[in-house]
Amino acid sequence: MRPEVATPAPDAEAKANDGAQTTAPLEAPTPQSKPETAADAEEGTEPSRPAETEAAKDKTNDESEPDGDEQKAAPLDPPPPVEDPKALAACLADLKAIGARFETDKAIDDADGCGIASPITLTKLLPDVALEPEATFRCETALQLARMTRDMLKPAAEAAFPDKPKLTAIRHASGYVCRNRNSQETGKVSEHAYGNAIDIAAFRFGNEEEPVMIAKQDDGTVEAAFQRAFNAIACLYFTTVLSPGSDATHQDHMHLDVIKRKSGFRYCR
Repeated sequence: MRPEVATPAPDAEAKANDGAQTTAPLEAPTPQSKPETAADAEEGTEPSRPAETEAAKDKTNDESEPDGDEQKAAPLDPPPPVEDPKALAACLADLKAIGARFETDKAIDDADGCGIASPITLTKLLPDVALEPEATFRCETALQLARMTRDMLKPAAEAAFPDKPKLTAIRHASGYVCRNRNSQETGKVSEHAYGNAIDIAAFRFGNEEEPVMIAKQDDGTVEAAFQRAFNAIACLYFTTVLSPGSDATHQDHMHLDVIKRKSGFRYCR
């Protein structure tokens, strides 16, 4: 049973308030807005969160974009972020130890904030697995792709296709390119424009090519099983994974990027 709450007598309440009227009724709390679905999320975006107080936003949403006058004052064409020298050196060493083949390039500083301070051009992920065609990324993107291929993608391909030749190449549709998300004329800049992303279109096993595919739930083929495995594997290495069929703009390729998010959050779809 809920305990009863004693209500002060009117006279006592009036004396306690020095003749003031009875206290104003408490306002009913306003429920927080229901988070929107992520149906229209694009690469590098997080699903909507419940409404927060302004104080909470100042503490927990420090990665959000400025608005109002602050957004107008933001530079329209900032230089590419400088890499931490120690972290970059460690990344390049790890990439070389894996057996990747790459060249370091001069800084890229394109219009609209696109660019990479310390780009590399990658031709081979592993000694026996090429990247076709070669592509330019930040070192972190290349290293995560190489690690995923070595540790999980190759074994998964061997388990799925034991009768095929071993995985010899990953074919991509996009590495570094200065454009907005989903190639829209307006909107946020794509992670491709910072060297953080790759779009994978197919795998090559010897002379045979296996395109990435939409793995429908009722598809029991080994190709669909391999695609589902790839979808899950990728999210262990990349912070954004948009699998084939995840939205209207990702039907025939798989988008992966290494955008930084708060609290290690990952968007896998």
